[in-house]
Amino acid sequence: DCPAGIEQGFKNAIAGADRAIVVTTPEVSAVRDADRIIGLLEASDIRDTQLIINRVRPDMVKRGDMLSSDDILDILGIKLIGIVPDDEGIISSSNKGEPSVLDSKSKAGEAYRNITARILGEEVPLMDLEDENKILVSLKKLFGRK
Repeated sequence: DCPAGIEQGFKNAIAGADRAIVVTTPEVSAVRDADRIIGLLEASDIRDTQLIINRVRPDMVKRGDMLSSDDILDILGIKLIGIVPDDEGIISSSNKGEPSVLDSKSKAGEAYRNITARILGEEVPLMDLEDENKILVSLKKLFGRK
């Protein structure tokens, strides 16, 4: 976990690494920073680099207010190992000192568990956040809410 722009601190952090996981959010500035980090990793001969996209809001992606995972993958060109939806439950869990990964109702917790499984070599499909959003919209329509 290193902010882009801290050259020596970043070099120290990756000194013993042979692979890396880059975590970004779907904002233009964050993806730009991630791209820079990937370049620094490649310059340091770290080629096994994977991506997690954090705090994704399908409603904002659909409106064009947030980059889609496809947009981000086109820009960064590395393997995606997880998409984590924005989840208010993370803040609640954190404030209570409870690991969100243990919350069976948390979509972000599910995403974290799936990412862990992928890191350990299991074949786990990526969560389809668009389908989740469609189900929510359908339920709201069914119950007369917008």
